[in-house]
Amino acid sequence: MANYKAVASGNWSNLATWQDDSTGTFIASTVLPGASDDVYGNNFTVTIDQDITVASLRTTSATGIVQQGSGTLAYNVLTSRNITCTGQGIVTPLAQTRTMRINAINSTVNIIADVTTGNNSSGGDDFAIQCVSSTTLIINHTGNVYYLFTGSNYGRSIQVNSGNIYNLTGNVYGQGVSRRNTPIYLSTGIGSFNLTGNLYGGACIGVAGSSNTNIVGDISVTTNTNAIDFWNTYVSIPLIFSGNITTTTANTITFDTLRVHPTGNISWQFLTTNAGQFRTLYTPGVATGHPAEANVRTGVTYGPTNNLTGTCAVPPANTVSLGVPVDNTVGTAQLDTNALAASLTATLAPALDASLSVSLDASLSASLPAAIAPLLWDEDVANLTTPNSIGERVKNCATVATTGAQIASFNP
Repeated sequence: MANYKAVASGNWSNLATWQDDSTGTFIASTVLPGASDDVYGNNFTVTIDQDITVASLRTTSATGIVQQGSGTLAYNVLTSRNITCTGQGIVTPLAQTRTMRINAINSTVNIIADVTTGNNSSGGDDFAIQCVSSTTLIINHTGNVYYLFTGSNYGRSIQVNSGNIYNLTGNVYGQGVSRRNTPIYLSTGIGSFNLTGNLYGGACIGVAGSSNTNIVGDISVTTNTNAIDFWNTYVSIPLIFSGNITTTTANTITFDTLRVHPTGNISWQFLTTNAGQFRTLYTPGVATGHPAEANVRTGVTYGPTNNLTGTCAVPPANTVSLGVPVDNTVGTAQLDTNALAASLTATLAPALDASLSVSLDASLSASLPAAIAPLLWDEDVANLTTPNSIGERVKNCATVATTGAQIASFNP
């Protein structure tokens, strides 16, 4: 790891631009800054003309290094470059200083770094990253943006203007000084700022131009300054927001046109007209502590805006066995063997297949005579005693055998 400082204004790729202290003292560099090195502007302008990977880009002072002066551009990106900072990132501590000025034409610049704008009270125009291209410029930036200014009237970490498209993936931290002291400043011209991340603090985004703004993330406001502040009224600028809002102050967002993203579950907390009191608005689907629809009786509507309907079917008590818990009571249905048999007969009889009945009839027709005959003809006539029954009458009828026996008895 070494500290590099510019000793002349020029291209990054020119070794004559650099000195480094890899030997313990600053001497002319024999290799260009690398991934583990911290790079200082040293009050010179360095044009990034190649892809770079360093630990940090700085405009601060150090031993043998001059603090960046007023109005000097520390790093000027004129073509599409990949800029990667693996350490502290891009830092600009002074007013009227720009750490990186991007003026690429119809290009894409990729930055991987945290951006920290340092503290000062001198006022002036200052940017860590300034996008000034007048034609299509796409900046893809991954990293957090921290804003530490407390006194500057025009302090900004990142300025986006003209036709630029700035895609930031990371969180933005504001100090809430004023709408002109912001980590993100969207200036003149029609462009786009797309944030995938959260806003913390206040005065996170200041809008003075026609930039379309799309935020996918949450806003947590802890100061008396708006998290997103739009102060020009001569243009119509849409803000599309998808996320939750919590606030401990009176202000959250001021914007010309505010649109809520059509999907996602969102809650927004607002201060009421009663000081210190808040109300939270929810979109359908937000976990508000209400029971799940599957746990609420079928057909019952409930929820923050009666937007939920229960789907739990509860049987009536008279259809549940006696004593079994159901709903807020117990079952009352009493089932005995006769009732069960009747119920089974009523249920099963219609379901018997016709072929089963035919088969059963045929089987009985074939087997019953053989089974019943012995019982009928072997019955003792002494048992046929029921008055007027067929059996009693038949036992006294003459038969061939009885008639023959009578005739034989008269023959000596």
